[in-house]
Amino acid sequence: MLLKLVADEPRHGYDLIREFRHKGWAGGAGSIYPLLAALEEEGLIAGRDEGERRTYEATDEGRRHLKEHGNHFGAFFEDDGGADTVAENDAGSDLRDAAGRLMQAVTQLGPSSKAETIERVRDLLDRTRREIYTLLAQE
Repeated sequence: MLLKLVADEPRHGYDLIREFRHKGWAGGAGSIYPLLAALEEEGLIAGRDEGERRTYEATDEGRRHLKEHGNHFGAFFEDDGGADTVAENDAGSDLRDAAGRLMQAVTQLGPSSKAETIERVRDLLDRTRREIYTLLAQE
């Protein structure tokens, strides 16, 4: 999917992160940049430094790869702005925002955090996950 996006137009990492989040995937720099590095190592994209940002574009090899394998992307790139899905998209966006805020709180835990604090957060997350599955099972 990253290859498809940079084949459409040259993009920098933050722009790619924003596009993925718009589509509902909460990937961040820790997910996107290693994938970009791997694509660059494979010769499918080329990066160039432009000031403080690195911009990526598809190589000829990358475009050939897309022609051969591009049909595997499904609905990820389809326009999701239909009038009948606006309310659903807003609810999904609100949910993704809430999940993002939760992850921001969790990432505040670090090496200096107390072991019991980490354990309590893990337990809380596990209980919350189970409760979500219970709600889904009741639908």
